[in-house]
Amino acid sequence: MRTQRKRFEFVLSLVVVLLLFIGSWLTINHFFKEEVIQQQTEYLQKNGSLIVTQLENRTIDEGLEVTDEIKQMLNDFVTDETERITLMDRDGTILYDSYDPTLMGERNDRPEIQAILSGNSLGSSLRQSATLGEELLYVALPIILDNQRIGILRISETTAGFASSAENFRRSILFVLTIAFIIIALMVLYLIRQKNRPMETVLPVLKKMVDHPEVSSNILEASNQWEELYLTINQLSEKMSSTYLAYTSTENQFYTLLNDLMIGVFIIDEEDQLKFANPKIREHLGFTAIDETTVYTDVIEDPQLIRLIHQATSEHPLVHEILKMKFPKEQVLDISIRYVQDENQAPQLIGIAYDLTRVKQLEKLQRDFVGNVSHELKTPVTSLIGFTETLLDGAKEDPVTLTEFLLIMQKDAKRLQQLIQEIIQLSQDGKTVLAEPESIELHQLFTTISGNYRRKIAEKNLTITIDGPEPAYFVTQPKFFQPIVKNLIENAINYSFEETTITIAYQLTTAQLIFSITDIGIEIDEEEQERIFERFYRVDKARGRDSGGTGLGLAIVQEYTTALGGKVTVSSRLNQGTIFTVTLPTHL
Repeated sequence: MRTQRKRFEFVLSLVVVLLLFIGSWLTINHFFKEEVIQQQTEYLQKNGSLIVTQLENRTIDEGLEVTDEIKQMLNDFVTDETERITLMDRDGTILYDSYDPTLMGERNDRPEIQAILSGNSLGSSLRQSATLGEELLYVALPIILDNQRIGILRISETTAGFASSAENFRRSILFVLTIAFIIIALMVLYLIRQKNRPMETVLPVLKKMVDHPEVSSNILEASNQWEELYLTINQLSEKMSSTYLAYTSTENQFYTLLNDLMIGVFIIDEEDQLKFANPKIREHLGFTAIDETTVYTDVIEDPQLIRLIHQATSEHPLVHEILKMKFPKEQVLDISIRYVQDENQAPQLIGIAYDLTRVKQLEKLQRDFVGNVSHELKTPVTSLIGFTETLLDGAKEDPVTLTEFLLIMQKDAKRLQQLIQEIIQLSQDGKTVLAEPESIELHQLFTTISGNYRRKIAEKNLTITIDGPEPAYFVTQPKFFQPIVKNLIENAINYSFEETTITIAYQLTTAQLIFSITDIGIEIDEEEQERIFERFYRVDKARGRDSGGTGLGLAIVQEYTTALGGKVTVSSRLNQGTIFTVTLPTHL
């Protein structure tokens, strides 16, 4: 009985050690294979990037054209019979294949191609090739021209081609692992024969290594007799822990990347639980934190997005829509929901949200600007053409009519010139390279610019007062500062009532310059005060052109004030006047 029990313990011990060996080897082999595939993916990506660069240099304006030169270039890149290059159009239809030039058809259902079609810069997949009948590693890259995808390049290689080069290293690992487990097996057998406590010490550690490979477990018990065994167990635990952590760190890096993305990403499992939501999507949808049991309907309140999530099924794995959302804030999101179901995993929904709010705002501003410019240019141009045609039809024979028409044409031409100059100023957008700052005497500058409008001031019987210390020197960029003063003074003169006073006041300290221009004229409502700095916006639309304004002066003031690091504000009350105040730092 005792002999049988010893044999049972002996066999059981061998079985345990063998299972540990196989489990460890399978784990290490798996991580090793993943690392080899990752390295080969990076290698194929670098080769593919080089080919894409060559293709982009050979493309034409109309798009990608497969010429004999391109075919020869692709064939030259194939250095091994295990490699294969496939060139596709932007939708995944084969244009040329280095393995089989006659191969045609669509490949947009392949995972690596779907990744590119979804907007990714890289797609990869490891699967059995239906064409070659072998396991291949596929890497796909987009071919970009003028920020548009014009084609897709897929480069692949059989796993047998690159796995064989790493086989010797893998055998070395197997050899080292085998030696280590042989040593462990001998020690375990010795412990069984001795029937002592080290067995009770080692087994819990080994079980913990299997159950929790991420934790490095060490034997702290001191024993001269079993010191080598304990040391080996500790080293094995550290190696398994480091190997496992190397695997988990990849996953952690992936989620770290998702958390740092400026694109919203969320994942919903088959039980409608929100398993992951990065900070950007939480900001878009207005919730803070989630846990493992959070149902997505508990935190997502927008009915449009919920409807879109319901539409993503196995029959319709990808749904896409641009949503205009009002909660928690007004925003425009480009939402894509993908239904993903792998063979060894439960189905999931992966959502990606791009914030198009600013893009839509800029598009509207662009449309408004183009429309306003066209309208503003049309009026003086039409006037000039009309008066010119009238003069050519015979009105030029009348000296009085000729003089009157020429004066009107001169006025419209100057208005057209002013409009063009202000558009040019705005086109610089305050991004011109700054020159050396210059010192400007403020009182003299205000006096000089006001003097340029003597005729208008006399026509409206206005009074200009300048209130500030003399002399006062302000170091700034004249290219930006002078247009600010000019446009504010011109604006005050144009919109002041007759026989009123325009006051220019300024204060200069070591830290900042504050100057204001006050006029008694058209009142600006509070809701309009937020819009008067928009391009072509006028408070008095009926009198805007008669007063000589183009609607661009205050836009120039705001942009140039921002370029100098300052700010401009406006205050207006009925019968009390309008005050524009500009604050600028003394140090650029």
